[in-house]
Amino acid sequence: MRWLWLFILSLTLGLSPKATGATLDSKLLLIQQKLAGFSDQDYVAAVEKTLAEFEKTTGKSLRPGPLKKCALKISTEGGLGLSTSKSLTRAVATALLQRGFTPEGIIICDNHLENLRIAGYIPQLADAPQKFGDFPVLAWSTLAASWAHEKRLQYENQVLPRPNTPMVPWGDPHISVLPKTLFDDVDFWINLPVLSDSKAVGVQGAMACASLDNMANSERFADNPFNAAKATVEVCAIPELAKKNVLTLLSLERYQVLGGPYFDANWCRSEKMILASANPVILDFIGLQKINKGRAASNMDTIHPEPPVFAAANSNEVHLGSCRATDITLVQLEP
Repeated sequence: MRWLWLFILSLTLGLSPKATGATLDSKLLLIQQKLAGFSDQDYVAAVEKTLAEFEKTTGKSLRPGPLKKCALKISTEGGLGLSTSKSLTRAVATALLQRGFTPEGIIICDNHLENLRIAGYIPQLADAPQKFGDFPVLAWSTLAASWAHEKRLQYENQVLPRPNTPMVPWGDPHISVLPKTLFDDVDFWINLPVLSDSKAVGVQGAMACASLDNMANSERFADNPFNAAKATVEVCAIPELAKKNVLTLLSLERYQVLGGPYFDANWCRSEKMILASANPVILDFIGLQKINKGRAASNMDTIHPEPPVFAAANSNEVHLGSCRATDITLVQLEP
């Protein structure tokens, strides 16, 4: 497709900020970091280069602030086969330790306790400490009831849960509960999604991980694509949440082009690459091209038309980030 070729070409020819010496708006930067492999050592080297480039180019520090805590929002919805790479998570945590955080100050988090257990991020024994190595692990679903009384943490939408779904502890099934930890307890948080297709939003990636997959009682949107796109964008645009989401790192070690967001090995693909940006829209847009390329190669229908979440991400007063090639500066890093 000519438009996709032009998009890739214009990214490739983008002016590197290294040539200007000036800092760049973090949402206009896309880092493509190649991986030598998928071992812990490979990820540690690649992640350190990626974060150092991000800090240098944008002027944003990933060191401890007043709260001396940060969070890594992972994705475990796809089960053991399609969760955030544990090697990637360890590598990001290692880089943050080197920047001055303590192990207790690096919080690994996701929506559901059972998913975290299935994915191997916490021990199988229920009474074992909720830790991934030395790092504390939090599940929003176990904490939401204690946060639900705070109006600012309530996301209300007319969509109800599926029939026969247990009543939410806070009594109103129209309300999802946002993660207080990411609002109040950390200096910043880093998004570590997994890429797949999704019935709800088309692309399950950076935006979905930061929104629908980041609050309790969000499963109600799974069968409602219009409302799912609306909720995705609205939650990503919440100022208190968005301000602290400084960066997304998307590894392509394993991504899925059909049947997502739940794991199906038949439709998984792999590339030795990490994509990094503070702009979740460009990451999901590139993800859409990869999903469609994988589908086309297997003679399967591509996702068309473009999912509405992309138009909604930059409509009215919402500006989550551009996916126009002319706006984006690409920096390519070797292993």
